[in-house]
Amino acid sequence: MEAVFLKGQIMKTVITYKTMKIFVVSLIISCGFVIAESQSGRVPNKFSPVDVNEIPKILNMISDNTQNNYKLIRTWEGRIESQLDYIYEGKAAEKIFKSSTQGIGETPLSVLNSVETITEFSLDAEKDCVFVHSYSNKPIEYRGLDTGRSLGTKGIPGEAISILTKEYYVKCKADRMRNGVVTSRKAIKQNLQDCQSCQNQPVFDPRESFNAGQPIWETIQHILKQILKDGEWKVNGHNLKVEENKTGDVIQYQIIMPGKMTEGNLIFTTMVFSSEKGFNITLFQMADVNDRIFQKGTWNYELIDGVYLPKETTHQNYMGKDGSLSYSKKMSFKNSRINQSIASETFTYKNLGLKEGDIFVDEIQKKEYRYKEATKSLEPINKE
Repeated sequence: MEAVFLKGQIMKTVITYKTMKIFVVSLIISCGFVIAESQSGRVPNKFSPVDVNEIPKILNMISDNTQNNYKLIRTWEGRIESQLDYIYEGKAAEKIFKSSTQGIGETPLSVLNSVETITEFSLDAEKDCVFVHSYSNKPIEYRGLDTGRSLGTKGIPGEAISILTKEYYVKCKADRMRNGVVTSRKAIKQNLQDCQSCQNQPVFDPRESFNAGQPIWETIQHILKQILKDGEWKVNGHNLKVEENKTGDVIQYQIIMPGKMTEGNLIFTTMVFSSEKGFNITLFQMADVNDRIFQKGTWNYELIDGVYLPKETTHQNYMGKDGSLSYSKKMSFKNSRINQSIASETFTYKNLGLKEGDIFVDEIQKKEYRYKEATKSLEPINKE
């Protein structure tokens, strides 16, 4: 289960994020776990406005830099260590208490669910292939926030290996378990158009870690088109702002973009870009007219072989009148290797972690196979 920044589509001067309704319907219900360090959505004012005539030039520069850096990625391999915290309250807390914890004692008013995951990935951008192995070395934790009591858990962390290509999607996970130990696995290969669970990207692409809802350059290009069309970006009397901060040789640009949510409420999106990080985004924040933060993200990068890659990212969602933290995710990228050759078997069934006798189902060819470990081959299963 994973929450991400809400993906939206910007149309004219209205930011049509599927906003608060999705927050409420989703797994995250606000409670008094952690209050935002600042109730204000404003970024500390180290910036000063740029000449309005310079705005298109600055926006084009940021757009070009972010997109060109992204395009430099031909292959990328590495490991991500993630810490995810979800908070449930009220009926949601009661439901998760009964379904996912040991369910002993009184039902907590609010429940914290903490999950630590490891993601090993390989990306071949030129071949459009992604390999992902996700697992956890630590048990899932549930804790009552009002009591601090450990609630235990009924489940164990899952593990899955997935491969995505232009044509198909393969996922391998446990088929049978005994005493918490996997005794057999099953891999299923599907056409993307036949995969009911593949309406969205079914495999995490590490390049998504650059995005704040959508690729930065797409957002900026939309702003530029609107400015070219109307001469400005203005919503309910609020103009787009571009501000600059120079500290030594480092230049930062802050974009404050007014917009409307689907309910018609004003929202202000703040994005910060730094020359020290190749003008990639370092902060993303959404707040309402009263400076109440809804979403916030930060990025730090490392420069490897001429490419800026995420080193650490954080994402938070805030809910409720008090600005309580309702979801938090921190991703730390380890051992990133960029634009090096990738083993030919990486995106094949030989890299699915199959063991002797495990089943491989090819739903495209309507065939089933049994894995032979000695030869690393798939033996057809005759069904007569």
